[in-house]
Amino acid sequence: MAISETISITQNDAVATISLSRPDVRNAMNPEMIREITAAFEAFNIDDSIRVIVIRGEGAVFCAGGDLNWMKDVLDQTEEQVVDDSRHLLNMYRSINGSPKLVIAALRGAAVAGGLGIISCADVVIAETDTKFCISEVKIGLVPGIIAAFILPRVGPSWFRYLSKTAILFDTETARMAGLIHEVAQDDDDLEHRVAAHTKRALNASPDAIADTGRLISTLGYDITEDNLSTGLLFNAKARLSDAAQEGISAFLEKRPPAWKANS
Repeated sequence: MAISETISITQNDAVATISLSRPDVRNAMNPEMIREITAAFEAFNIDDSIRVIVIRGEGAVFCAGGDLNWMKDVLDQTEEQVVDDSRHLLNMYRSINGSPKLVIAALRGAAVAGGLGIISCADVVIAETDTKFCISEVKIGLVPGIIAAFILPRVGPSWFRYLSKTAILFDTETARMAGLIHEVAQDDDDLEHRVAAHTKRALNASPDAIADTGRLISTLGYDITEDNLSTGLLFNAKARLSDAAQEGISAFLEKRPPAWKANS
C-alpha cells in the first residue's frame, strides 16, 4: 500500500486500524484523505488476511467533516465538475459501507457532518461518553446530500429530520437513541476494551459468514440504492455551488455571522 499523508495505517495480525491523521484541523476530510481512506478500504476489503477494520481519529476529535477550504473552492467549476469531485466522497463511503469485514468505528471528541457519514457505514460504533455529534450542514448553507443516503437507513426519517434540519449539537445518549452509535465507553481504557472485545468476537466467528450476512442485509432491501446515491450527489453539488454555501462557508472561515443570521 502506498505511503499515506493524511491517515496512518497499522496492522496487527488480522486487524487493520485506519487512523485519520489531520488532528490540527480536527481530522477534517480533504480530497487527499478521501482518496487515502478509499484506497485503504478497497485494499483491505479484498485481503483475506484482514478480518476486522477499525477506524478512528488521532487527537481530540474523530472527524469534523469536510475541510471547508476544499468545499469553498468551487466558484470556477461547473455543476458536472462538482458532481465528479463529490463522487470521490461518495465512493469513500461506499468502500466502508460495502466492506465484507467487521468495521468498527471508535469515537472520541466529536463526529460532525461528513464524520457522521463514516460512522453510519460502520458495523459497530462505540463512542466515549463525552463525544458530541452534529449534522451541521444547514448552518453554513449546505445540505447533507451524500451522507443522507447512509444516515437515513440508520436512523429513519423522523430522527434525520430532527437532527439535520435543526443542526442541533447532540450527545451520546441522543446518538444511541437515534441508532447512530451502539455503545458508550466511559473513558479511553473502556473504549479500547470494547473495541478489543468486538475484535475478539469477530475473530472467533466465520469471516465468510460475516461477509455473507452483510450481503444478506443488502439483498433483503436494506442496501443504499443507486437512485438515492445519485440524488444525494446532485443535492450535494448544487448546495456547494449555491450562494448560501459560499456565504456560510466564508462567514465560518472569517469568524463572522452569515448574512442570514437573525439579529435576535
